[in-house]
Amino acid sequence: MSWTRCFAQALRSLRDGVARTRSRVDSFWSGVWWTRWRLLRQEVVLSSALEQAGEDSMSARIETEKLRRLQLGVKFWRPSAPQVTRALEAADRAGLSRQDLRLLALNKDVRVSNGEVEVRRSTWPALLGLCGLVIVILGWAYLVLLVLASPAGIFAKGAGVALISLIFWFLWPGFSIYTLRAHKAVEQAGAEVEELARRGPRTHAAVQPLRKD
Repeated sequence: MSWTRCFAQALRSLRDGVARTRSRVDSFWSGVWWTRWRLLRQEVVLSSALEQAGEDSMSARIETEKLRRLQLGVKFWRPSAPQVTRALEAADRAGLSRQDLRLLALNKDVRVSNGEVEVRRSTWPALLGLCGLVIVILGWAYLVLLVLASPAGIFAKGAGVALISLIFWFLWPGFSIYTLRAHKAVEQAGAEVEELARRGPRTHAAVQPLRKD
């Protein structure tokens, strides 16, 4: 029983480690590291504005709003228009997959059209992704066969196959998050994001009546 428990725990640890590594790879290819760097710079700018003009100044409010936008950009992998961000936050609170919402924001599949939030639906990302998947698999298989057919020793061949597999495992997410996985995110979360955006509060400009003196 103890061996079974240890094996199950090791398997869970391995699975969690792979998931964390994959998440870091996705973050790298999404370019969110650039938004994080901009966020750090904006924190410095906001701190300077607060020191010079105070927290109630217009400049501090403007810089605070920029900071807020970048914070949400880090959360959803790309800064978006305020109306889009509100829809994404509502979907996140409703329990939709944050990974799907990140892919929608990253690929700009959520947009504002005629004052309404809508999700772009297209088949070309899926077709492009399938073509890319076939090319990746064929490329990986070709290189693996070259290594296996080489006169190197069995350990060298094993290391070569492992290295090639690792490289392709790292490169594929950089392509899939903009094609196959983006298309899947639209199918899984697109309709609900639109529905939640329609239910959300609408902003209207306040109209003040003119007074005659």
